[in-house]
Amino acid sequence: MDIRQTLKDKNLRVTNQRKLILKAFLEDGNPISAEDLYDLLRNEIELDLSTIYRNLNTLEENGILLRSIDLNGVSYYQLNNADHKHFITCNICHKKFLIDSCPVHILEDKIEKDTGFIISGHNFEFTGICPDCQKSL
Repeated sequence: MDIRQTLKDKNLRVTNQRKLILKAFLEDGNPISAEDLYDLLRNEIELDLSTIYRNLNTLEENGILLRSIDLNGVSYYQLNNADHKHFITCNICHKKFLIDSCPVHILEDKIEKDTGFIISGHNFEFTGICPDCQKSL
């Protein structure tokens, strides 16, 4: 992803904040909350949490990021690319682990057939206790 070109293609200003935010998503590859992003970036550039939220909302509204809300109500963002991802979240350490394939596509086909809807997206979340946390139980 060429960050500068991606922003220009969406007619968005290319700012240092947006470039650093998108770079963080490219480097991490996992969904990131606004608070986690703030913790990652606050030593690189002067910004506050409201600036992070404002930029995340703009990037989501323009289709660059996807937002999902976990069962606890926390919003997580990830890059919007053709290979959308699903994760399983540990209830204890809150780490997110990638699920290799999308288990929803077969269900989507049935729902489209049954309802007549054209499904444009879905939000799917698993939670549990990861192997490392199970050892401490």
